[in-house]
Amino acid sequence: MTDSPTPRDAGVARAELRDDEARRLLGMLAPGGLPLRAQQWVADGLDDPSVSALADALTRTDEQRTELLAEAAATLGLGFASVKAARAYHGERLVASMTAASAPADALGMANGFTDTIEESVRDSISRLFRPRG
Repeated sequence: MTDSPTPRDAGVARAELRDDEARRLLGMLAPGGLPLRAQQWVADGLDDPSVSALADALTRTDEQRTELLAEAAATLGLGFASVKAARAYHGERLVASMTAASAPADALGMANGFTDTIEESVRDSISRLFRPRG
């Protein structure tokens, strides 16, 4: 049994959800961790049926999880008008994080996250190529 997440400010949750929505549009999102993040967002006070459904989506497919994220972002007004807008937002966030006092740790985290995203994408591709026949 896991402990309930410690509530934070709802603004933090909204920023994280918007960051994930930008990554989703840019094809950089690893949806496997979305349910745990959504559980934190619910604890933070994001009261939205899509966020709650995403928090309970441990057994759903990655596609269903990303659809719930897109729905939550749209409902909460955190979506983007275009991929270009998402790219600009993501770039601004990266620049801001690289100029913060925590930049060295952030850079390492970003590199690790990027590596994890690539690894997950490769695993998904391999599993699609070598599905058991029968």
